[in-house]
Amino acid sequence: MRFSIRALAALALFSSLGASAQDAPSIDGRFIEVTGTDVRSTYPILTLDWDGPASDELRYYAKQDGTGRDYPATLRDGEFTFVPRGMLPGETYRFRVSAEPKHADYAPIVRIEKRENEDALDVFIEDQLLTTYYYSNDNKKPFLWPINSMRGISVTRDWPMKDDGDPKGPGKDHPHHKSMWIAYGDINGEDMWDEGDKAGYQRSDEVTFGSGDAYGWIHAKNTWLGNDKQPVIAEEREYRFYATPERGRMIDQKVTLTASYGEAKFGDTKEGGLCAVRMRPELSGRNAHIVNAQGDEDEARAWGTPSPWCDYSGEIEGAGVLGLTIMDNPENFRFPSCWHVRSYGLMGANAFGYSYFRERKGNESLPETGDYVLKEGDALTMNYRVYVHAGDVEKADVKERYADYANPPKAVWLP
Repeated sequence: MRFSIRALAALALFSSLGASAQDAPSIDGRFIEVTGTDVRSTYPILTLDWDGPASDELRYYAKQDGTGRDYPATLRDGEFTFVPRGMLPGETYRFRVSAEPKHADYAPIVRIEKRENEDALDVFIEDQLLTTYYYSNDNKKPFLWPINSMRGISVTRDWPMKDDGDPKGPGKDHPHHKSMWIAYGDINGEDMWDEGDKAGYQRSDEVTFGSGDAYGWIHAKNTWLGNDKQPVIAEEREYRFYATPERGRMIDQKVTLTASYGEAKFGDTKEGGLCAVRMRPELSGRNAHIVNAQGDEDEARAWGTPSPWCDYSGEIEGAGVLGLTIMDNPENFRFPSCWHVRSYGLMGANAFGYSYFRERKGNESLPETGDYVLKEGDALTMNYRVYVHAGDVEKADVKERYADYANPPKAVWLP
């Protein structure tokens, strides 16, 4: 039997993982079958469970039969993830997994780097800055800023993190709207949305991160405290940043809120977004194009309306049309979410403010109140995908990209 040099090197590395790893099957050489759905999947994110060995010394790929194209993969925490391209409706594709040693000059495609002497993590995709996670406790909450699209142009605003010196410049309102963040305005009566003197705040307790070829990640544990500095609720979040093309970046956000300090009541208020963004001034006002999955356009129709996704786009001089979509996961609590979306640039997924949203024409079917109580020890997990795109909602194929998220192509291991 003949083995390639790559296969022999991989086997040698696996043998160094110990007896238990030697007894488990190697992922190298395994086959994956993927079946397309009823829409074209431009770059679906596919994840399969894997309970076999993994090594930080190896680089993983999924090679497509027929084309021979390699798709870089990330093997982490019992999951194998890769992002193929251009899958046609109903077609079946086969991929062969390969594991090869990392070369001395290896650099991950998605790279997370901590800034020296600063509580900040830079996220690069092929050396292009996508975003930075700021988690210093000098701030009222952690946030991601900027959120870059084509040619490093951010679709979220720079203020108040960066000031142009004009105290009355455009977009200088709501200083608690920091690019992309997680917050809610009423938990046990504590305001965790605003950042005024009477508001609570989020304390960063632990942050870990890692780089990879299909995605890199940031995992954080935080405590939300009231204005009296007493803990109200525990929060854990993970961001995954995927190696998709520059004109269509993907960020997955998972947030878990746990009633670790007694019962936690989410009070009914419009002031909240468990995934929220503030768009840059050029994408707001008359230049704002807001649209949801039902085709409801602009603040007047989209605000407070339940929808699987909501998109915000507009034209930036010299850059063309850029935008951002927040996608609600079908398994989320109270799916589809209502949207706290304003023409001045705010967009957030809010599943609790029913009394405010039902007042809108056509929303009378919503419950009278969105109050929700987490019993002590219980947890609420919410997943969202953020799609940073070039072009408007049609040219960016937002409907199809949501289908990739809600109903991705089926991927299975072959025997």
